[in-house]
Amino acid sequence: MKDKVFIGLDNYARILTSRSFREVTMNTFIWTVASTFFAFLLGLGAALSLHREFLGRGVLRAVLLIPYVVSAVAASYVWKWLYHSDFGVIGALAVQFGLTDRPINFIDNIHTVLPSLIVVNIWKEFSFAMIMLMAGLQTVPDQLLRAAQVDGANAWQRFWHVTVPHLKGVSMVTVLLLMVANFNAFIIPWIMTSGGPAGASDIWITQIYTIAFGRQRYGLASAYSVILFIVMMTLGYFYVRALTRGDDTRVK
Repeated sequence: MKDKVFIGLDNYARILTSRSFREVTMNTFIWTVASTFFAFLLGLGAALSLHREFLGRGVLRAVLLIPYVVSAVAASYVWKWLYHSDFGVIGALAVQFGLTDRPINFIDNIHTVLPSLIVVNIWKEFSFAMIMLMAGLQTVPDQLLRAAQVDGANAWQRFWHVTVPHLKGVSMVTVLLLMVANFNAFIIPWIMTSGGPAGASDIWITQIYTIAFGRQRYGLASAYSVILFIVMMTLGYFYVRALTRGDDTRVK
């Protein structure tokens, strides 16, 4: 143990003052906020559409659940080929329909790689938001909706003043779960780009993996992991508060 030196908080100081940390943090913020917002928004739209009775609703529900049940590894490889600059279907269709002169370089361009990965993540996650919000829509009383309609409220007013308040609790839980999942999302960015090119798609979790197993700087990676743990613990606190808010109200 004589060769071991206690360095205190040096690793934390090195991380927090490094330029790469600021860049990776910005990528993580964009990745998490954009993925959470658009997955929730798309899930809400799908839930509202499927809440009504129509022919083929069961089949459409099953189709929209496919992204959620498909393995993240399989989905990553499929989307990686769809985005391929030479053989990708998306780029070929864009050229065929005259949208661009050459196939689009989605994941090998520092300006388009992160938005491209976010699209994949939204596709993978919106089904979860849809399931949660469809369950929340079941709690909206039909009597209130009919009463609002009799009082002259239009569709938007019924949605905003009747449906949204009843979805507040489940929406908060859904958003927090999506944020936790996105902060810990490793498979999609790692398989598709490994944080590249030039770190343009590097987020906290991939950076920790690279530092630990690529550079073998386990102390620095551990300090990075503690920072991520603190963020996760904070989100967990708000998640528990969101789950127990109704119980606290009933107790009072």
